[in-house]
Amino acid sequence: MRGWEAVPYGSGMPSPRRGKTPPPPAAPEPDARARLIAAGQRVLGERGYDAATVKEVAREAGVNQGLVHYYFGSKDALLLAVTQEASRQYLSELERLRAQTPAEELAQTAFAWGEKLATDAPGTCRLRYELFALGLRNRELTPAVAQLLGQGDEEIARTVAHVRTGHDTAPTAEDLHYAVIIKACVDGLALHHQLDKSFDPLPVYALLRRIMLASIEQPAPPRAPARKPKAQGRRGARSSRARKTPGPRRR
Repeated sequence: MRGWEAVPYGSGMPSPRRGKTPPPPAAPEPDARARLIAAGQRVLGERGYDAATVKEVAREAGVNQGLVHYYFGSKDALLLAVTQEASRQYLSELERLRAQTPAEELAQTAFAWGEKLATDAPGTCRLRYELFALGLRNRELTPAVAQLLGQGDEEIARTVAHVRTGHDTAPTAEDLHYAVIIKACVDGLALHHQLDKSFDPLPVYALLRRIMLASIEQPAPPRAPARKPKAQGRRGARSSRARKTPGPRRR
């Protein structure tokens, strides 16, 4: 999948909203960016975007705070990178499910996995919705957030197409429409659960799964060839003659 390549701040990433960007460190560690993203997922997911600080993320990653600005430029762009990495892992897992799951089991398996992800990974879901809100406020982030949504739609559409046809194929426009509906519903239910812990999304997920599976055309199982009627042999011919009503005898 394209669109996930990492670039230091200044190569197309959103610029900081305030302050100056410090000069890059003399020799940044080769895995510093990956460590910052992993630390950002933990710190931002646990504390929330507004409460967490860049200093806390750098401390969690065990790197100099200046590397946050060098790689990302701002906390907004760090959140984007964290969410992009989570989405990359999500889409890779969905691709793996398509490759390893029998076609007749794929829909149920994919739905069950999506439900578990939405309910068991609240930190990741929270960051996703934080990013959506930032995308509405920070216009420099909007194109990247839109690209993130589009990549998710495309991968889910490929799964829908696989369920519908029974093999890996290019999705149609209708497959993409199904993907958008599914993603919007799952996002809405997960967000509801984030805001109201008394809300149980699982029964609604189950209903959504039934509605989608009943609506998406799935390949019919192969039909056994019809048996041809057996041709009547001599025995059948004799039986047929025997059943005839005998006529009057000639005298």
